Amino acid sequence: MALATALEILCKVDDLTEMKRTSLAVRVVASTVVLSTIAISILAFVILISVQNGIKDSKLDSALSESQSSIYQTESQFSFLSTQLRGSYKLALDNVVNNFTPNNQGGSGREVILIQQNSPQGTLLKTERSTNLVSKNSIPSELRDRVRASSTLQHSYGNIISRENISPLVSVVNSPRALIIGGKVSLPTVGIYEIYFLFNIENEYETIALVRSTLLVGGLSLILLIAIIVLVVVRQVVRPVRSAAQIAEKLAAGQLEERMSTDGAEEIASLGNSFNDMANVLQEQILRLENLSRVQQRFVADVSHELRTPLTTMRMAADVLYRARDNFEPTISRSSELLLSQIDRFENMLSELLEVSRFDAGVVRLEPELLDFKVVVRRSIEALVPIAHDHQIDINVTEPEQPISVVIDPRRIDRILRNLLINAIEHGENKDIDVLISATDQSVAVSVRDFGVGLRKSELNRVFDRFWRADPARARSKGGTGLGLSIAQEDAHLHGGVIEVWGEIGKGAQFIFTFPRERGQSLRDRPIPILHIAG
Repeated sequence: MALATALEILCKVDDLTEMKRTSLAVRVVASTVVLSTIAISILAFVILISVQNGIKDSKLDSALSESQSSIYQTESQFSFLSTQLRGSYKLALDNVVNNFTPNNQGGSGREVILIQQNSPQGTLLKTERSTNLVSKNSIPSELRDRVRASSTLQHSYGNIISRENISPLVSVVNSPRALIIGGKVSLPTVGIYEIYFLFNIENEYETIALVRSTLLVGGLSLILLIAIIVLVVVRQVVRPVRSAAQIAEKLAAGQLEERMSTDGAEEIASLGNSFNDMANVLQEQILRLENLSRVQQRFVADVSHELRTPLTTMRMAADVLYRARDNFEPTISRSSELLLSQIDRFENMLSELLEVSRFDAGVVRLEPELLDFKVVVRRSIEALVPIAHDHQIDINVTEPEQPISVVIDPRRIDRILRNLLINAIEHGENKDIDVLISATDQSVAVSVRDFGVGLRKSELNRVFDRFWRADPARARSKGGTGLGLSIAQEDAHLHGGVIEVWGEIGKGAQFIFTFPRERGQSLRDRPIPILHIAG
């Protein structure tokens, strides 16, 4: 149970951390709260120190003034008593101290200790007096040393310590804090005494504590108020931005009718209007391109179909001329050969255009058969061996010993292999081609590797684009249309597979066709990893 609770807390912490990373509002509010906390803490600390010093300084000034006045009063009173009671100075000491006692009942106000100069700490001597049974130990030793060495009043902070547990002081507070003022007083016929006034400052400390708690509560309330205000303001700013992001995602998904609301502040409305204008322009451009694409596809399909009939007639006429070429003059005989070859070329181009139109129309269907993939690859290679030999190229094949039984459309697989092999032959610069066949329990792959001109990195993502050719001038001389690799990739997708490519200038190129063994399955592994070929 405890473990489950701990895991739930950790998940919530992770959620908050992730929210902080991703939410602009959370980051702004958190930053504002942290900075506000630092600023308010510094301000509260300065105010607290100022108030505390002000209260203590005010109390000290008042205590010094009152103590000096009391010392003068004591000297005057003792001088008067000394002329009347010279034989009983102890009684005179009692009378002097008793003058301070009536207003100090209950442990509040001012206490007085009158002790002989240089007397030891501890118990009061018979000639020493204090109000309300205050102990001589209430006076710090360092304060007594300063009083003896100076003729002015000295002060320190300590506690009022009672000589007995039954003292009235104990019933109020145990050893209350006090401001202690000390000085020397000259008593005629008696000598020099030390007099100490102990001012109870518990009320002052309570005031300081009240100020501290007030600053704490006020600071926390102010931080909370700032956080709420910032959150409200940020939400007002972030809401249209978030709305713009959501609408942008819908636009990217094809929902071109989505628009931002233009209500609200002037800046937000301006943002909405600008965004909507951009969306309108994008929608117009996309619709225009879609219409253009449909017109282009329809044109290609119509032209391809319309050219079929005259091309068939031309083909029949060219075949007749070609079969009778031996009866013609050499020039006419050669022309009949060129005519037939160009008609073959034109027929191939027309077939590619028709295939592209079928892909665009979505009417392509597979005709699957259970075959040995190695046999299909071998058959495609054998058909192109004469062309490879014309370029002084050998095709080297590496394959596993066991048969690779797969369900495929042999015509489309053959077209994929022919396109890859012809591409390697045309760009192989008369260097041999390596064909690698590999398979796992889930996938089958074939790799065609040439060592010719290679491909630039910028070209790797374009080799499967329609009508794209790495070297247009060279492609035209060889009769290429730029559709072969595009059609091969479409055929690969029909089998649930993909063709991947690697290339480097001067090192050649490698195309890897990978597809799952079972129809309908996703491609889960790569028998020939794409990274492997980079080595």
